[in-house]
Amino acid sequence: MHGEHMAVVSLQAPVALARRVDELVPSKTADLVWEPKWDGYRALVGGGRIYSRNGTNLTPLFPDVAPVLSARLPKDLVLDGEVIAWDPATGRLDFEGLQARMTAGRRIRAVAARRPAQFVVFDVLAAGTEDLRGRPLRERRALLERTLAGIASPIVLCQQTDDPSLAREWFDTLTAGGIEGLVIKDASGTYPTTPQQRAWWKVKATETFDMLAIGFTGDAAAPTSLVLAFPGNVDDDGGPVTAGSTTALSKAVGRSLAPLLHPTGETFERTFAWGSAAPSRVMVVAPFVVEVDADASAAPGVLRHAARLHRTRPDLDPGELS
Repeated sequence: MHGEHMAVVSLQAPVALARRVDELVPSKTADLVWEPKWDGYRALVGGGRIYSRNGTNLTPLFPDVAPVLSARLPKDLVLDGEVIAWDPATGRLDFEGLQARMTAGRRIRAVAARRPAQFVVFDVLAAGTEDLRGRPLRERRALLERTLAGIASPIVLCQQTDDPSLAREWFDTLTAGGIEGLVIKDASGTYPTTPQQRAWWKVKATETFDMLAIGFTGDAAAPTSLVLAFPGNVDDDGGPVTAGSTTALSKAVGRSLAPLLHPTGETFERTFAWGSAAPSRVMVVAPFVVEVDADASAAPGVLRHAARLHRTRPDLDPGELS
């Protein structure tokens, strides 16, 4: 029987964040380890409960996972990880399958049964009566490996390596399955205790795409972002299907785009990031071609994260892209 002690670290504690870098070995760093960057919901878990990185109780959304966590893990263990779902038909992670739980309501058990979730664990914040956040990652990892030894899916220990060659192999191959890239950590580093602390690094696999700019947010004289669609991806009426948006544009870049914006007079509202407070108002424009850098793990027709605008392509005819 597991102990009944209450965890010494709250499930609403700050989670470690990562700042984006472009290299697998960030400058002026040593003693590194690498882990896959999963495309799911970041979560703290303890006592059979699941909380988001923002402190929201997600437990009711995971009736398939929460009872297993409660039965197999000590109640005073606090774990950091990612709740994911896998689509066996495509051989990829299925973020949309997870997202369907958000609006499932009373159908949650049926939705969960169609796309069962797993909890991938990559850190331990507390065990017994001890707050482990002040201990080096290598010590926390060793404890995590001992704790999860012999425990099977849906609880999964995240892969980790200190071999940069293997990390490069992961980076080059795992994105085919929906892995976004790699998270890079200092093996001697402690776990942060203050909000929004970026103690880790992340490097994302990206690809360059020619996409259609079909709208913008902000002011026409200096838009704050472009709204994008993949060429050839149309709805039943033949109109382009919104795929996502660019990252925030600087004022200088926004002003340079103004001559290309030809508003149609139509508008719509769209939320471009899960968890956003409010949808954005989009002004529809006559489509033009832009080149963007987007996550290579993106599902067909969908940008899970905002794409970075590389350049406009006035030399390309939107109607000729396929």
